[in-house]
Amino acid sequence: MIIEITTESFKEVISADNSIINLLMVMVIIWTAGVVFRTIKQPPVIGELLAGFVFGPPVMGIIRPDETLHVLSELGIFFLMFYAGLETNPFELKRMTRPSLFVALGGFILPFVLGYSAGHLLGLAHIQALFIGMALSITAIAVNARVLTDLRMTRFRVTPVIIGASIIDDILSLALFTVIIDIANGEGSLISSHLIVLILKVTTFFGISHLIGIILYPKFSKYFSSREAKGFTFALIMALLFGVLAEMAGLHIILGAYMAGLFVREGIVSKELFQKINDRFVSITYGFLGPIFFVSLSFHIDFSIFQSHVLPLSVMLLAAVIGKLVGAGAGALIGKMNRGEAMVIGAAMNGRGAVELIIASIGLQMGIIDNMYFSILIVIAFLTTFMPPVSLHLLLKRVHLVKLDLSIDSTPSSW
Repeated sequence: MIIEITTESFKEVISADNSIINLLMVMVIIWTAGVVFRTIKQPPVIGELLAGFVFGPPVMGIIRPDETLHVLSELGIFFLMFYAGLETNPFELKRMTRPSLFVALGGFILPFVLGYSAGHLLGLAHIQALFIGMALSITAIAVNARVLTDLRMTRFRVTPVIIGASIIDDILSLALFTVIIDIANGEGSLISSHLIVLILKVTTFFGISHLIGIILYPKFSKYFSSREAKGFTFALIMALLFGVLAEMAGLHIILGAYMAGLFVREGIVSKELFQKINDRFVSITYGFLGPIFFVSLSFHIDFSIFQSHVLPLSVMLLAAVIGKLVGAGAGALIGKMNRGEAMVIGAAMNGRGAVELIIASIGLQMGIIDNMYFSILIVIAFLTTFMPPVSLHLLLKRVHLVKLDLSIDSTPSSW
């Protein structure tokens, strides 16, 4: 009797519906993948993506998506962006605005044109082709932030260019997405009143962010520099505040998290406190929440699309990859980066990740695209998320990157 009860209890504990056991398996797999891929000197993010694919629903089904993993994955994106802001020198981001703009425009326009043309060649309607072009133009900031940190590229000047261009790309994608939704609802054309409102909101958001981060935050932060717990909590409050402001502006919360991270810098709070805050966010972001986000990305993959619709998948994948490589790379050259830097920037801008998953899901819900093209976009999102860590790892052995000038003062008064 005792044995029967124990057996039944054990079955209940290991059932797929137990979120704690599910999370435990995810963490064991993440830890194992990290150890293995660091041992073979590869970025851990590759192991996390592969682990999600192999042990998740696409292959073995040991890990199953649930509400707990979904919430932790969303927090993972948030913390990845906040930590990326912590690691970014605001002065360098501002100084690299010009090349970032060229990279963003090249990395947005060419993939959009190629994606739109591919849609027409495949016989899609005008609105569907617009949607495909827009989806292929996206750059995932969170993916770039993680890969750049994993490969220790934050000391090179390509990093603020890649992050800045990724932000601009996502704003352009959001603006075009707003127009496409208006067209799909029969409420607008390529010149949309909603687009004008969005531009005003975005401008206001960055204006308010600058006001809070440069003028108000330094005045309040000194009160939280004596006790590390308050400093850490206050940093979280700032991240959430900026996230709310971003959502009010019609942007994704992760842009707000990144902006908040920019202002929690050594020049604003004491260096000792900054280091303590930084250490805690490293542990949370790269030891817990960030890896869950990357593992979860792989849950959506269905490679049966390779058998049933290989032609449209191949055409759209080529449009996505070539568009980013050539467009962003050309923008980097116009922005006076060297050839090696242009190659690195083009490779880095190819990551799409969760942003494309979200937009593809909305397009399917609204009836803009069907299940086939939704599956194609999901596979492209996975493959292009997988590409940057692999290609950058190989490129860094062959190209020369210019380091940031760390002697430049980055305190608020110099911005």
